[in-house]
Amino acid sequence: MIVCPWKDIARYLGSVPGLQEAMDVVNSKDFWEVGTTQLSGGNRIMVMEGTTRSAEGALFEAHRKYLDIQYILEGQEYVGWAPLEQTVLEGEFSEEKDIGMYSGKADFMRIAAGNCYVVFPEDAHTPTCHLDAPNAYKKMVIKLKV
Repeated sequence: MIVCPWKDIARYLGSVPGLQEAMDVVNSKDFWEVGTTQLSGGNRIMVMEGTTRSAEGALFEAHRKYLDIQYILEGQEYVGWAPLEQTVLEGEFSEEKDIGMYSGKADFMRIAAGNCYVVFPEDAHTPTCHLDAPNAYKKMVIKLKV
């Protein structure tokens, strides 16, 4: 997992496949509406907004074909993280949707507007959570094939 300000994400160009195109597209706009923007090679940028969910009892998610860059545009969220190998798959992994839900113990960190995090297939994560009270957020989820 990588956590950094969006302005510093370029330092990971060598580690994150498809990052240059995603950065170019993200940085080309001042305002993003909710929806999906397709990138090359099946990659995409999804913009979403809503209210955070309680971290208590939240399951992890993990992906096999894509990594996520989750970039907070407005508000904040807490993200839980654990090594995938220390979690337990709950149900079946959906190959079609490239997602599995996992249980386990999470370490949480606050991600404020202007910051992002990158989760790789080995990173179980619980995005869009709160620890105390719900709050509004707007964020991008950039899905890049690995």
